[in-house]
Amino acid sequence: MEANVRRIRIELVELLYYISVALSVGLFLFLNVSLFVHRNLLTVVSITTLILMIPTLLLNIRNISRSAFFFGITFLSCVLYQIIRATNTYFYSSIEIFYAIRQYTWVLLFFVLIYLFANDEKKMKRILDNTLSILSVSLLLRFFSWFSFTFLKANLFPNILMEFGKLWYRNETSIRVDGTPLISIAMFLTFYLFLKYRDKKYLYTLMFMLLFAIFVNQTRMLIFPQIFSMILMYVYHKFPYMPLYLLFVIVGISCFFFLGGSEWFKNWIDAFNNGTSDMGLGYRYWELKYYLGLLTDYRWINGLGILTSSNPNSYFILFGPGRVQMYLDDLGFIELFVQFGLLAIFLYGYLLYMLTKLIRRMKTKQYIYERSLFIGLMANILITAPSLNIFGSQRSYSLVIILAMVFFYDYQLKRKDNKNG
Repeated sequence: MEANVRRIRIELVELLYYISVALSVGLFLFLNVSLFVHRNLLTVVSITTLILMIPTLLLNIRNISRSAFFFGITFLSCVLYQIIRATNTYFYSSIEIFYAIRQYTWVLLFFVLIYLFANDEKKMKRILDNTLSILSVSLLLRFFSWFSFTFLKANLFPNILMEFGKLWYRNETSIRVDGTPLISIAMFLTFYLFLKYRDKKYLYTLMFMLLFAIFVNQTRMLIFPQIFSMILMYVYHKFPYMPLYLLFVIVGISCFFFLGGSEWFKNWIDAFNNGTSDMGLGYRYWELKYYLGLLTDYRWINGLGILTSSNPNSYFILFGPGRVQMYLDDLGFIELFVQFGLLAIFLYGYLLYMLTKLIRRMKTKQYIYERSLFIGLMANILITAPSLNIFGSQRSYSLVIILAMVFFYDYQLKRKDNKNG
């Protein structure tokens, strides 16, 4: 009887996790369910799942990395501290508090994923395969919608095309469709799984995702760092004893010249003169100057608190002083720093510390593929930090998978050390 109850609980938690994945990748946009509703439902599902998981997590505390509990409790404390400050400063209502903390509640689902992995690589692979399948369905729907609008002039699945409220133009003739919060981590996972298991289905999935990122998503700060980081993964798995600094230098220089070199750099400089329609670097510099200007008089220590556009006082700060709206989420890590102050350095820093720690400990042949994955992830997080905030609303769900895998292998290595010791 007890075994049946436990099995039902696991199946329920796993189902709720898959529902959260579907909501995070906007799977139901084609049914005219808006992104706003997706995010609200995702938050409700996340909170419900976490509440259901509390007794189970406490019972299994010895089978989960202590670092996971340290980060989870500290992260939750940081969020609660900043939302209390923001509520007192901007007079948030209950519903505005809910909107402000949505993306941070999603991150805590990494505990659910660790539990589902059950310290078993086979179970982990099955969960990741299912996650990738849900994402692939969403990307296919997005591709069909983009293709129909671009080449057939047909407005198929308008909620996908206008996911963020309006058409997202790369230039006057080309629109973009977002690749969901999971596309970046999914490309790393498919490449890692292909290298480890040599199953061609992962290679085909990876090629589709890369083509989607290049032609449909069309985000420069997604494509180049992704390619660079995956080349790092490949080179390391071929030459696992090469010093890491030499690996970064060789691959970095090779990527620079292979992907356009001086011409790309020229275009990068020219981007300072771009109009706001493409959000060029000149515009981002204007945004950076404004938002950092808000942190004078020691406000940089604690930040401004968690901001939300649903509250008029907070929205006034987010919009900026001019007629053209500014976007804090254009500024990557700075988005987190403006809101959390020095705590933002801890949040990013602890993730990078754990990745560095795992990379240094995974020196045996047994973990060559995992080490290459974490090298790629760390490189990608560092390179994209100036423009993509991994704790932001469009990226934070990817942390569920990243943190779960980090703490999964942290526990595996500690258990192995204890056996050997």
